[in-house]
This record gives sequence, C-alpha cells and structure tokens, in this order.
Amino acid sequence: MANASNFPIFSLDMHHEYRITGIRYRFIYLSGDQAAFSQIDNPLIVQSYELGTLKRLNGLGKIEVIPYGLMPEHLRPTVNDFEDIILAGIPPAMRKRLEMRHAIVQAFLLLKGNGEIKGTDESIKANMQRIVLEAEDYLVEEMPEPGYAEALTAYRAGEGRKPKARHGVVIPDHVSPRALRTWVALYKRGGKKALVDKSVKQGNRFSAFTVDERALLARLVNENYMNLQRKTIAMTVIDVKRGFEKENDRRAQDDLAPLRVPGREAIRLFIKRLDKFHVTVARFGQKEAMKKMRAVKTGLETLRPFERVEMDEWCIDLLSILAESGLLDMFSEEELTEIGLTDNTMRWWLVVAIDVRTRVIVGMTLTANPKTSSAKKCLNMVVSDKEAFADAVGAIAPWPGANVPEILAVDNGPAFKAAAFSTTCADLGIIKLQTIAGTPSMRAHIERVFRTLSTTLLPRLYGRTFGNVLERSGHPSEERACLSADDIAEILIRYVVDIYHNTPHLGLNGRTPLEQWQADHEDGNFPLKSAPTMRRKRLALGLPLKRVTQQDGIRVMNVRYHSEEVARWFLKNANQQVDVRWLDENIGSIEVKMDGVWQEVAAVSSIFHDVDASTWAAARRALRAKDGKRKEWKEGVIRRALDDIEAINATRGAAYRIMDHAWSEKRLKAVEQEAVANFTVVADRAQLSRPVRGRGQSIEPMAPEGAQEQKSSQEPEATTAEPVQDGAASKSKSNDKPKSKKTAPAAEKPVLKIDNDGDDDVWEFN
Repeated sequence: MANASNFPIFSLDMHHEYRITGIRYRFIYLSGDQAAFSQIDNPLIVQSYELGTLKRLNGLGKIEVIPYGLMPEHLRPTVNDFEDIILAGIPPAMRKRLEMRHAIVQAFLLLKGNGEIKGTDESIKANMQRIVLEAEDYLVEEMPEPGYAEALTAYRAGEGRKPKARHGVVIPDHVSPRALRTWVALYKRGGKKALVDKSVKQGNRFSAFTVDERALLARLVNENYMNLQRKTIAMTVIDVKRGFEKENDRRAQDDLAPLRVPGREAIRLFIKRLDKFHVTVARFGQKEAMKKMRAVKTGLETLRPFERVEMDEWCIDLLSILAESGLLDMFSEEELTEIGLTDNTMRWWLVVAIDVRTRVIVGMTLTANPKTSSAKKCLNMVVSDKEAFADAVGAIAPWPGANVPEILAVDNGPAFKAAAFSTTCADLGIIKLQTIAGTPSMRAHIERVFRTLSTTLLPRLYGRTFGNVLERSGHPSEERACLSADDIAEILIRYVVDIYHNTPHLGLNGRTPLEQWQADHEDGNFPLKSAPTMRRKRLALGLPLKRVTQQDGIRVMNVRYHSEEVARWFLKNANQQVDVRWLDENIGSIEVKMDGVWQEVAAVSSIFHDVDASTWAAARRALRAKDGKRKEWKEGVIRRALDDIEAINATRGAAYRIMDHAWSEKRLKAVEQEAVANFTVVADRAQLSRPVRGRGQSIEPMAPEGAQEQKSSQEPEATTAEPVQDGAASKSKSNDKPKSKKTAPAAEKPVLKIDNDGDDDVWEFN
C-alpha cells in the first residue's frame, strides 16, 4: 500500500497562489514526493518541500491556498455574490424559514432528478404533497435511530406503519409552483445563502402610548428612578402616577385632553428596557458600575484602530428650514434639483462611519437623498483629516482619525452595492464586507450610534418628526421647524466631537472613545495603513471623465490644465480622447491617463489650487452676472471673486463642508454648458497710475504679439500721454489710426496699448 504522505493534501496548480509561512509562492513542478515552489516576488528563489512537510504545515494552519489567484481577473471563476453572508448570525425565525425553503428545494430537485416529477406548474401542484413529505428528511436536526430510514422508505411505499422518530419534525406547508421555482433559481445561483429572506423586518413596532405620554413617562422615570436615591420600582410607580395626575390637572386648566396614566406593568417594562449600564451608573456611580459590568467578553474583537469600520445611512427625524440657510445662494436652480434641495422644509439623511476599535466616528455626511456620491463623500471624510470640520463649529475637543480602513462593513443599500462604490473601495485597498440584509446586529456599533442620536440628541431639537405618523400623533413638527441646514450640521458635529467622543462607553470598559484612541496611540497600537495621498484620493474618489486634448491643454469646467507631458502627448496623438480623474474638493489638479500611465496635470492658473468645484461654479455665476458678454477675465478679478465666495462659505462652515454636493458627470456637463463657451482666464497685466489731472491716456509699451522675448538690460519705461480735450489723442496726433486687436505686425519697435477709462477697452498703436 502506498504511503499516504506521498499524495498531495491540496490542489497543486500553476494558476494557484500559495502563501507558506507568510511568503507568496507559485507552484512549479512535482517530482516524487518533492513539490517545488518559486517566490512570486523573486522568482529566482526556489523552495522545495516534502509532501509530508506540506501536510504538517497545512495542519498547523501555515499554508493558505488562493485558487486561481495568479490568473487574470477576467479569466477567474465567477465569485459567489453571497459569500459574505454568514448564516450563523441570522435570527432563529429567519433560520427556520431558511431551513424550510432549503428542504423544499432539495426535495424538489431530488424528485425531479429521479424523473418522478416535472418542472411545470401542473406537475408541481399535483405532487406538492410528495415534495413536502420528502422535505421532512432535510429538516431533521439530529441523526435518526438505526433502521429509521429503511422503515420510512417502506412506509412511503405502502408497506408497514410509519416509524416514530425521537424528535418530531414539522412538515412544511404547501407553496405555490411560482414560489418554488423562484427558490430553485436562487439556490442554483447562490446556494443555501441565497434563500435568506427579509421577512424579519415585518411586524408592528409602534407604542400604544402617544408621544406626549411617552415623553412625560420618560421624564418622570428619569427624575425618580435614575438617581443615587435608588428608589424601588414600586416607589417609582407611585411617583410616576402622581406626576401624571399633576400634569392632567395642569392640562385641564388649559382645556387640553388628559393624558392616559400608565399602569404598573407599563412603567415596569419601560424601566426594564433602559440601558443597564446607564442605569447602574446613575444609581451606583461609575466606579461601582464598572465593577459590576466590566466586559469579560467582546463580540467582534478588533486589535487596532481602523481594522474594521462600519458605515450606514440614517434618515434624521427632524425637519429643517432650508430657506434660512445660505446654501441656496451657492447653487443654481438646476444644481438644487440635482442635489435635492428644492423643498423649503425637508428631512436630511446622515451617512455615518464608525471605527469599531475606538468607537470614534470617523466620517459623517449630510445628503438630501442617499446615493453613491454621498457614500463616497463619507468615505472621503474617513480617509481625510477632520480637524477643519471641528474648527469650523468651534468644537473644544479634537476630531482624530484619518486612515484607510482594512475592512468596511456596510449594509445592502443601493449606494453601497453600486459598482462605483465597490471600485472606490478596491482602489483604496479596502475590503468591503456586505452584511446580511435585515440583520442590523452584524453592524451593531453603527446601529447603536443611530439609536444614541435618536434618544439623546433629537428630543432636544425643535422640528422633530418622530419617524412616522403614529409616533408623531398631533405633534406640530412643521410649525416648530426652525433649524436651518447650517444649524443641523453644527449641532451634529459639536455633539459628536464634544459629547459623544467624551462619554464613557460600556464597550470600552468605561473609557471614552477619545480616551481609547489616545491610549492606543500612546501604546504604539497604530492603524495598519496610512491616509492616502491626494493623488491616490483623486484616482480612487475622483469623477471619471473623458476629455479631448487640445493645443492649449485639457479643459474641465473651463479650467485649463496643461503640462510638458500633455504637450508631448499632443504632438504624438493630436486631438485624441483621454481618461481623466477629477476631484471636486480640489480642482487645482487632475489626473490624466496617457500611454497607460496616470499623470498629474496642474491647472495653468495657480488661483485654482485648493478650490472646490462648487465654489468655482458660484464664482463663475457671479462673474457672469456682473458682465454676461465678457469673454476674458483676469486672474486678479477671479481671485477676488473666489475669496468672496469662500468668505461666505466660512460663515456657513459646517453645512457646506459635510453636505454631499452630488457631483456627477451629468451635473458637470450641465454646469459647463451653462457657462460661456469661450470663457477664458488671462494673466494680470501691470497696472499704470492714472494721470494726475484725471484725463488723458495711460500708454504702456509692450512687445509685439508672437515675437520672442529678448533679455535686455534696458527695458522701455511706461509713459503717460499729455491730457487733451475729450481724450482725442487716441485718434488724432500724427494721423495714426487704431489697429484691431488681431496679431500685431512683426515690427522691432514696441506696440503701445492705450486704455482711456480703465474698462479694459484697449487700443493698440505701432
């Protein structure tokens, strides 16, 4: 008999990638019981292993095989869409339905494979009883008694009695042929995981008490139970009922309907639902609470900051007055429609990202409608410095965290499932983990943040909507809405930076998120990766565009970009289309793909450095409103316009910074078409002083256009013509006639440019 150690214990293939003791290898050949591998990073290094040694290393978990890891991506086998779903974490009710579906599908496939039924509606309906009886075998949790299977087969064949199992199994209900075929199609595409449903979200989760009754109950319980007096629940019940009686007496004087007084059981259940850690802190103090409730186990354990970041969307139950915000002045009507800022009173969505290790909120974006651009905006904030956001609202504490996450856990929202978002994560080197739909426990940390905001922050704000009509009852949210978008943004940032990050957290053993962040860094437990460079952000997060190179470079939003590399490429390829990456937060540079290599190309004018696209669009509208027919604008004029717009933004600060501006190729194209086609930025000219007597012309000697510059120690000095009546000197002396502003004749003497009134209407003279 051959020795078992002479056989490979896993597949040996040239297309697989092997990681042995942390080193990446490629399989070369197998000779006898020797397997040869070459290092991928250095193919000249070859390592041979005996098959027995490989078996030993495999048993120790020191070998990782990545099937087809060395093949081109387009040739690799298709990846299962449901591979990130973990069935072990789904709720029991969902698991029960999953097992029922799986059993029926398996029974159908077995009977169809044996030729006993067909896949038509008539055949499925006629044989549904046989299908559900056959599905019983797939629902057994434990192994049956010996001989049970043979006795059951005989019973189904009409021989003998039905055998009894130790554990009963509920036979599935009949299902429609259409539903069965749908389950079979899902199973064939993604296996058992594809049969997970979303019915766990069903059910009535609303309270029987009105908003006012619940608010009063919460206040009275907080006053009487959550304190160091440590009243019993029985005493708290008495005090709460007395509080309701006093409130009803006051409401009777105001001709208001009385509130229903909750019973003992309702008050007891309300107290039992309170956060146990917060109750212990309020009744016993923080030190005693930590002794009683210090965590001895953590669910999902992370070892360093940014090892795992969770991101999700949340509709804020709050109405804001958009008309009172300065944001409307920054956008045109078309842009407001694209962004979603058309309603005077609106509710915002909040996209939030949290670091699981430290519980620090590392990204936050306001958006009118959740979309891929808002998810990318939040991810951009995760990898960027956030101190400017805290400074904009005058926060006291710092806002740390600017790194690339190793794993990004998101839900199944359309914004996170989009190919553009997945591509962005891949380009940044982030593993995107798509969690199971309907199981918020797989993103427990971010879900807890939303619950904290809804229970501790929103009740303090006017304009709260309570999420739905039943909770809202008769609460006049529209009448009480008085917060603008700027107010909401400032409140959120101040709450996160100064309150949430400095509140003791049970999951951090009583530390605050900011203390945990600082402790990790003091211990040398730094994030694995660093924040991306601006070029990396531009390539990963930038908007993909197509542009045609021209003699004067590349134009995006009428900003001209040029470089020596672009000029050389143009000489070779002329007016050809190239790929461009454009990042709206900084239009000072773009990335251009030439000959298969991405090149950074800066704007010709330096005034666009660190300028965002929305500011430039607003500045252009202001310039066009000032003079709609003007084709050329000097850099100095544009710089002043940009400074004015940015000064206005400084007063808005937070809302403008964290709001998703929803830049897309469609919106960019509309903004470009809105502008004058030949809108051009020109360099500033030297300004000459005006005549003392207030009349006449300023004459500046200039070299002819098209002539080469010559260095000389003597340069012509600007002269001022003698003032004459009505400025007629421009058309009188020496019978000289003004020439048009076309190319000047190639003469040796300088050309004089005359500006009569400082309005840039220039006459040229030889």
